Amino acid sequence: MPTKVKNETSWKNYLIKAEQFFETAGAAYRGENWNAVGLNAVHSAISANDAITIYLKRIRSASEKHSDAVDLFLNVFNNHKEAREFSSHLLWLLSRKSLVEYEARLFYRKEAEDSIKHAERFLRWIKDHLPRS
Repeated sequence: MPTKVKNETSWKNYLIKAEQFFETAGAAYRGENWNAVGLNAVHSAISANDAITIYLKRIRSASEKHSDAVDLFLNVFNNHKEAREFSSHLLWLLSRKSLVEYEARLFYRKEAEDSIKHAERFLRWIKDHLPRS
């Protein structure tokens, strides 16, 4: 899978992005902008994943296949049971990315609610595995 090597401190910027995307998803939810919720939740998870893989291995996924980002995440954690459990949140969000970003169908309230929950759980888990800055 294609990856990009990053410097040892760039994980902090990806974490900032993850937090900002998550905050924006929350604001969009309060404004009942379901499509914006979905897309920002996805981008929060992607940035959180980049933060942890850069922090632990100094690489991030550069693949166009979203499943490669999940595979990299699992590889970085040596396919640990807890990592497999939390990768399900990333996988769920990535499976909605094309729908919310490219398809004509609009995102529904329930999908937005689920997106927020998955993004929050994934981001919280990632932050628990990063140093407090």
